[in-house]
This record gives sequence, structure tokens and C-alpha cells, in this order.
Amino acid sequence: MSLQDKLDHQEYDEVWSQYCGFLDLSMEEYMAIQKRLMAEQIQLWSGCMLGQSILKGKKPATIEEFRRMVPLTSYEDYADILLRKNASMLPDNPVIWIQTTWEGGRHPIKLAPYTRSMLDTFRDNVVACLILSTSRKKGSFNVDKTDKVLYGLAPLPYATGLFPLALNEAIDIKFLPAVKDAVNMSFSERNKLGFKMAMQQDVEYFFGLGSVAYAVSQSLSQMGGRAKLKPADLLKFRPDMLLRIARAKSRCKKENRPLKPKDLFHLKGFMVAGTDNRCYKDDLEELWGVRPMELFAGTEPSIIGTETWTRNGMYFFPDTCFYEFLPIADTIRLMDEPNYNPRTYLMDEVVPGEVYEIVLTVLKGGAFARYRVGDTYRCVGLSSREDGTSEGVHRRKPALLPSVCGGGKERVFEPGGEHPGAA
Repeated sequence: MSLQDKLDHQEYDEVWSQYCGFLDLSMEEYMAIQKRLMAEQIQLWSGCMLGQSILKGKKPATIEEFRRMVPLTSYEDYADILLRKNASMLPDNPVIWIQTTWEGGRHPIKLAPYTRSMLDTFRDNVVACLILSTSRKKGSFNVDKTDKVLYGLAPLPYATGLFPLALNEAIDIKFLPAVKDAVNMSFSERNKLGFKMAMQQDVEYFFGLGSVAYAVSQSLSQMGGRAKLKPADLLKFRPDMLLRIARAKSRCKKENRPLKPKDLFHLKGFMVAGTDNRCYKDDLEELWGVRPMELFAGTEPSIIGTETWTRNGMYFFPDTCFYEFLPIADTIRLMDEPNYNPRTYLMDEVVPGEVYEIVLTVLKGGAFARYRVGDTYRCVGLSSREDGTSEGVHRRKPALLPSVCGGGKERVFEPGGEHPGAA
């Protein structure tokens, strides 16, 4: 049954268990999922021509052998195969190719293949993010098929374009503007039309990149304050929205302040992605009246993490990628010694307080193995009493990373369960 079917039958406990049950995994259960899916991926990846181009004839049979035989990789190791979209050389058949810029690379763009199994996982984890964006405590959420999303992200072939497609496989939520129309518009045109439609129909969610969401929010405030409704347009507005707009303008005039999105809309959920969210979350909360929930996603790894109702740290999904962690001291050493072969640590081996660069192997037939995406993380503890979840949670909280460590952001997470290597 789809999410929509379960909501129609009021099977709310089943919905939470299916999409958000990963929050209650013990560390042993979490690692069991990681290792089972990784064992399957090793067979797929090692047996394809892309894998053999890196393995040089080696055949790892276990996760330990895989980690010894496969070096840490970058996009350069995959470019010749992926940029030609040579599907016959990949672990599994891709059904879509996602694109992003390749900064400093030898080609303007990078391409990443997504299999059907990867898209199924993406869909389920996007639904989890939607549910958690409305949650105020464990087990509670407020999602309905009549909800509408103001969508402030780029369409396909960029990774953010997967969000509406994946979500609509589970529930008929409406996007403002409709995806089929948005793909033919400029970013500015999409935002203006989306806001106009939101003023007419109301909106329950906003999803965008942190910096972009802030710029869009400022623009919406200006448009809302200047908006003058023509008699011919009034029939397009819901009566309650006309009343809300009138009250909002009157209140702002009395308080001698500019109109803000929160004066017009009462969001159920607010989701942001990107590496700059920490700089904008307080301002976005002030503008919208809702604390944004941060996601972590990328072109190569897909969506791998989300915050919960506390909005103070991110949990890693166990079924998207296999996670390894490289101590930040080794990240720095690799800048001077590219041939250095450092040890990595698994989720149940990291030490609280330490900073690590994440190394990812994409599961479900993905192309990338032991791949360095450039993000670093701080482990902030081994349990999460504040969230009320059991010990198997994984979260990170953004903080700035010194530029000597390679640029980007430092991200923080909290694995649960016992830690055998902690001092």
C-alpha cells in the first residue's frame, strides 16, 4: 500500500513504523542492515567493468577485503565511464542520470546514475523527511493528500528535481507551480508564480536550499507587501485567503513593519538542503514562524540524512549508502601525501567529539565506492535522550569547518549503541 492508501485508512502507526522506524534501530540492528546491503553491493560492483577498472582484477569476498582492496575514490576515477553514460559497464541498469557541476574538474558537469532500487529508497526516505518535517514529537505527524508544496529547488536533471517525482509516487501532494510547468520557467518565474498560487490557494510546505530559501523568502515578503488584488483576480482566491491577506496587511501596517511569509502562511513543514543552512535557519524561522528541518543530500550519494522534531541534529538513513569515516587528521595528510592509505572507521567505531570526513559506497547498484564527497562530520555522542529515540540514532549538527580542512562545512552526527573503541 502507498502512503496515500495508508493515510486514507488512517493507519498512522503503520506509516510511522514504515518510514520513520529507522530512528529506533539499535546500533547492532543498524549495522546489520548496513552490512547486508553492502555484501549485496560488493557482488554487483566487483563484478562489473566499472568496478574492475578500479579493482584491477581483484575479487573481494567480504566487506573487510573490499575496504582493503578498493582505494578511496573521487569523481576522476569514474569520469571516463559515467560521462559517456556507458550503462553496460555499471553494477546495475540506470533508469535516470542526475547532473551537477564539476567544480575544478576536467569537464563542466558530473553525471550520476540512479537505479530503480536507488529511486525506491530515495522515495521512501523523502517520505520520511516529509513526515518528520511536520512532527513535533516522536510518532506524531500531519500529512494529507490535499497538502501543497512551495517548491524552491532546481528541476531535473539536477538531484533536487527527483523530490517531487519521488514524492508523487507515494502521495498526490500538489506542487506550486506544477512540475510540468515549472521545468519550462526561469527560477524567478517559478518563484513568482508559486507565490501567487500560494496566496490564492494557501500552502503547507516549503522546500529549498538554505541561501536560496532565504532570498526567495525576502522576495516573497516584498511581493506580498506590494500585492494589489484586481477585481478580476479575486475569484481565483479562496475566501479565507482573502481574509488572511487583509488581516496580515492591516497588522503589519499597525506594527509599522514589512509583511513576512508567516503573516500569510502557517506551514506544516519547512525543509532545507545545502551546506549553508546554519547561516540562515534562524532568519528563516523568523520569516516563516517554523524552524526549518535540514536534509543532507547530494548528486552522487542521493539523500542520506535528516533532522527530526528537535531540529538540532541529523540522522543517517541505513539503506542509502555504506558509511565509512576518515579522521580529519588523515584528510589533512592526504592533501600533502595523495598516495597515503589511511584507515577508516565504521558507524559503530567512531569516537564522540572527533571530526571525520565521510566516505560513501552507494548501495542498491550505485556506481560510487569508497567515494569522497568532501563533507566532514563531528560525532557528538553515543545516545539521544532529547529525541526520545532508542540508541541506534545517527545525527549531525552543522558547524563551520576551518578552511585548512579542504573547504565545505563540518557536519555533526550522533551514533547510538555501545562504542567498543571509545576511550
